[in-house]
Amino acid sequence: MTAQVFHVSPSYMRRQQARQFTWLLAMLGLVAFSLYYLAQSLGGPLVIADLLVPVLGVLACSAYAAKLVMQLRVGKRAYPDVSWDPAQELLSLQQPEGPVRMAVAEILSARVQVGLGRVLALTLTTDNGEQLRLEGYEALDELVELLESRMPEGQVVRTRLRY
Repeated sequence: MTAQVFHVSPSYMRRQQARQFTWLLAMLGLVAFSLYYLAQSLGGPLVIADLLVPVLGVLACSAYAAKLVMQLRVGKRAYPDVSWDPAQELLSLQQPEGPVRMAVAEILSARVQVGLGRVLALTLTTDNGEQLRLEGYEALDELVELLESRMPEGQVVRTRLRY
């Protein structure tokens, strides 16, 4: 049997990037508003308490806007392809730095988030304590079925709660 490859849904990527872009515009708007408020505060008598809120607003919103710009620049590379090798029971992520491999024997638990009759997300926890969250992948249902058939009963938990 050959390895099965799972890709992120293009519509999921577009939705995530649209959200990031919307938040970026909101943060830039808040920075502009804070700068305007700061300029208005500097026009009158100098009170430190009046300057604190706009300065903190500029700093916090600028930092979050920078983070959003970095996420938008990463783009598609933030969503690596996942492949399943049934012969070796190996799950691997094809990242630009190189593949990351995870054997089924290393997985302590799998938490499956379901909603509207389909799998929304899968969180894997390894024996090292590392967590891997897969969300937005096409045919994620198939990957969950493959893992459920290979993992001992009780290690796979299905939940409807958003986590």
